[in-house]
Amino acid sequence: MEINKLKKSELLELYHQIEKQLSWYKSFFDNATDAVFVVQPETWCVLDANDYAAQLLDTNKEDILGIILPQFRRIFKLLNKSSSPIVLSEMSLDVSSAKSIMLEVSARFMKHENQELILAIARDVSEQHALTDKLVQADKLVLLGQLSAGVTHEIRNPLAAINLNLQILKRNTKTETPEYEYINTALQGVERIARIVEVTLNFSKPALPDIQDSNINTIVTSSMELVASVLKRKEIKIELKLADKMPKIPLDAKQIQQVLINLITNAADAVSQYGLIQLKTYIEHGSRKGDGEYAVISVTDNGAGIPPEDLPKIFNPFFTRKPDGTGLGLPITQRIMHQHSGVIDVESTMGKGSTIYVKLPIPRGK
Repeated sequence: MEINKLKKSELLELYHQIEKQLSWYKSFFDNATDAVFVVQPETWCVLDANDYAAQLLDTNKEDILGIILPQFRRIFKLLNKSSSPIVLSEMSLDVSSAKSIMLEVSARFMKHENQELILAIARDVSEQHALTDKLVQADKLVLLGQLSAGVTHEIRNPLAAINLNLQILKRNTKTETPEYEYINTALQGVERIARIVEVTLNFSKPALPDIQDSNINTIVTSSMELVASVLKRKEIKIELKLADKMPKIPLDAKQIQQVLINLITNAADAVSQYGLIQLKTYIEHGSRKGDGEYAVISVTDNGAGIPPEDLPKIFNPFFTRKPDGTGLGLPITQRIMHQHSGVIDVESTMGKGSTIYVKLPIPRGK
């Protein structure tokens, strides 16, 4: 049927049908469970995007149109090189100055009004990447632990012989001679090596956690007695801000105590002669619906802070800036948190101090 022969009522009916179809496709586009972008090549300007794309970029739907995303340049090159009409790739987008996300992008060319555009469907894989990184780190720790166990066992026997002979020499050397001081210095070195060997062996053979329902407030207060000698080295003020009615959660109290000792010791080392260390406990709700709740212990100091270039390395075994450090305190802390299905987060500002958050999941119903 020709359109020019249609009656006015029939034209209106046809118009409403087309309008209904357009509304349907628009609704499908806006409510897609993945982010959809239509990007103009060369300018990398977003011509259209759906609601989920705006949500991913933490902006309004109106604000996303017209923004420039040069990250699509690489997608464009892949499409030009590929013999397949669709390419699958990943790209990182900076949502803000403090947050970036990793997207898995499925893209293809599309024609519209004689113009070639990029149609990209993207989904957020940041959490999967973070989990993969944790698994890789865990595998590294296992391998390192196996290697460390073998090496430290080989060191122990000759070290014991060196220590014994030095003790004999010390007993047979007059205290006022230079040789006596040399022997004392050598014994101090042996003692330090022995301490590193002991810590390394503990790191390479972690004990299985003894899980029992415990209150983290009790663990925090009992840990303070164990770090008293560390805090006495300087004039450090301790502030405890413990939330009321913290639930009991399944954990190994001794291991979480070890975590706190490590963190408080690091905080004490970071502050100057006069310092402040603040410990807080509270409940944190998950960032997304269904994430659950966490019992959180935060340790804050007003020390020198961690240099930005060191921040990605602090959980690497044996990485330390301390002259007498082993570099195993934070890796052990991280492993204990992994065993408890917990999370450890770090914030630090040079010249102002650091805060480390220990987050332990609260079982539902607690």
